[in-house]
Amino acid sequence: MKEWFLSEELIEVNGLPNSIKLMSQHARRNNWLSRKAAGKGRALEYHISSFHPEVQDHLIAKYITNQSDEATFRDYLKNYKSDKPLSNVSKVIPMTEFKEWSELPVFNVHAAAGAGSLISAEYAIEKLMIPTSLLAEFGLSAKTSAIIYVDGDSMEPSLSHNDRLLVDVRELQHPVTNGVYVIRIDDSVYVKRLRWDIANGVYNIISDNPIYPVFQVDHNNGRNFKIIGKAVAPLFKRIL
Repeated sequence: MKEWFLSEELIEVNGLPNSIKLMSQHARRNNWLSRKAAGKGRALEYHISSFHPEVQDHLIAKYITNQSDEATFRDYLKNYKSDKPLSNVSKVIPMTEFKEWSELPVFNVHAAAGAGSLISAEYAIEKLMIPTSLLAEFGLSAKTSAIIYVDGDSMEPSLSHNDRLLVDVRELQHPVTNGVYVIRIDDSVYVKRLRWDIANGVYNIISDNPIYPVFQVDHNNGRNFKIIGKAVAPLFKRIL
C-alpha cells in the first residue's frame, strides 16, 4: 500500500479541494506531513497519516483489496509516528515586528460599577499596549476599544476569573445580536451572554457556567440596564 500521495491523486476525494493550487493551500493550513516528490520537480507529496479518516478510508479501499493486508496497514497507520514534529502553529510573529501600538484603558468590574461606560478615564485602573494591527483585525481602534478584567466564574469555560477581555465600546442599538457583552444592571457590571427574546421583547441574561440561572431584563424599563460594550476576544488568557 502506498503511503505518499500527490495533490492530483487527492483532488475531490471526499470533499478535498478541486485543484492542485487549492490542495496545496489546504495542506499548508492543516499542516500535512509532506516531502519532495521524486522526479516531479518542486511538487510535494503528502503522507496518508495527515488525512481525515474518510479520505484514508477512500484511499485504502482503492489500493488494498485483501482484508488481511488492510488490517495490517490500518494497524501500522494507527501507530505511525513521523520523525517530523507535527504542530498546529501556522505562524510565529515576534513582538518586535509590530511597529504601531495603541494604548488601551483597563478596567475591572468593580471600578466600572455604576459608571455605565468604559470611556471615561476616571474609572481606568491601568493602561495596556496592544498592536494597532491586531485591533484593526477586529475593526477596532484605540478610540473604540477597552479592556476589562473578568470577575468570578460565571462565564466558565469561555472566560475565567481575572481574564482580560477586549471590548468594543461603540454605542449599540437595541436589540443587539446574540453574543457576549459587558453590561450594567443597577450598580453592578457583568460579562454575560445576551439572547434576545423576540416574542417577549426582553433579553435573556445567560452565564456560560450552567450553575448560574438564566434571567430576563427589559431594556426599556428594567433594573437600570445598559449595554456597555460587546466582548471581542480574551487577552492573555491562562491555558491550563
